[in-house]
Order: sequence, then structure tokens, then C-alpha cells
Amino acid sequence: MDRVETPRDEHGLVDHDRGWKLWTDMVRYYPSGVHRRRLVKEWLEPLAPTEILDVGCGPGHMLDQLHTAFPGARFVGIDNAAETVAENRERLPWCRFEAVDLSASQLDEKFDVVVCSEVLEHVVDDEAALHHLVAMTGRYLMITVPTGPLFPLEAGFGHLRHYQLQDLVARVERAGLKIARAEEWGFPWMSAFKRAANLRPQATMNGFGAGDWSLPKRLVGSALTGLFYLNVLKRGPQILLLAKP
Repeated sequence: MDRVETPRDEHGLVDHDRGWKLWTDMVRYYPSGVHRRRLVKEWLEPLAPTEILDVGCGPGHMLDQLHTAFPGARFVGIDNAAETVAENRERLPWCRFEAVDLSASQLDEKFDVVVCSEVLEHVVDDEAALHHLVAMTGRYLMITVPTGPLFPLEAGFGHLRHYQLQDLVARVERAGLKIARAEEWGFPWMSAFKRAANLRPQATMNGFGAGDWSLPKRLVGSALTGLFYLNVLKRGPQILLLAKP
């Protein structure tokens, strides 16, 4: 597998504090992320959450979207990237932030809704991480993870594994939750886009992975985002799962 160059720490793991400073517009405008945040919001809307914990919140883009959708809710974000957490406290004062390593610990609280989007595939001990998520879940747990092949770009961003829907369902049930809804999403356009982006993964990273996007890049991102609306629900490289105690 080709190795895509991304910031890494002394243990060879992705350094997300450095990464979040680098992957600025990519995180905001990459079509997969835009639609993932949209789908999480749409799945949560019928639940009318009163408080939301975003686990692995990064620079807070999911929290921003959910804060707009649920302005009366209380928000908490946790991440193991301590510098990013400190920056979030200054930038998003309406949200409480804590530095937490999900594989090793949790907040000693339960939350109405816990969101964990694109995190478990990065965690070495994802079984421990799942049990910590369950322990913090008061009413619902919303998980998104990738499925299908693990491409070089994804390995470059620190993916250690991808999941199969039924296996993830079984693991969540063994951890003590009941599945309310579980689906795949993203076929055919997200599937095709991921394969195309990985034909020359380092070139894709160099062109779109760092810094502010130029207007032409923004237009490409907007066009792809529009195309992704034509994806067929319940099939594709994205898993969404909603569970409850």
C-alpha cells in the first residue's frame, strides 16, 4: 500500500494537533465530510436532543452544524488533541471542551445524545473506546465509521481498520445497546470518488489536503458535494448507526 505523508508523532500515529492546522478547508469542504455532517443532523432531528456530546470533535465542524440545528441544546466536545481542545475553547465559547483519550478514559457523565463520527477507525483499542461511549450514553449513541476497502489516503489519515455493518451492529449490541437504525450510504458517487482520489493518493493530498482552497478547488468541491446528493441510501462506503440503552 502506498504511504501518504501526513503529520505523525514519535509513535508513528497521526498527530491531529498538527493535522487540524494543516487540513483546514479540506475538513470544511470535502464532500464526504459535508454530507456526513448533514446526515448526522438529519438522523438526530427527530430526537430533539437537549444535550450533545461530540466525541473526537477535532476543530468543531460537527458541533458547529449541530449547534445551528439545535440552538437550545447544551454542547460538549472531547478529543485527545489537547492543543485543538484549547483552541476550541477560545473559538467556540458556547461549547464545553475536554481533552480525553477515548481508548483510555471517559467523562464521568451521561449525555442525552453522544455522537462519535469517524473516530473508532483511528483508535488502537476500539473495543475499549466503544465501552466508554456506551458508558456516556444517556438516550442515544450515533456512530459513523467507514466501510469497504482501506485506501492509501485513509491509511494516511490514520485509519487502522474499516468496519462491516453487521459486525459493528453485533459489537454495539454486545456492548449493551439496542440498534435503532443502521445503514450504509454513499453509492455510487462517494464510492467512485474514493477510488478516483486514490489513483494518485499523494497528489490528491498535495492538491487538496493542506491550507485554504482556491476558488477552482472550491468549485470542484461544490460540484462533487452536489453530485453526492444522488447517492443511494443503504449502500456505499459510509456506515451510520443509531443505538440506545
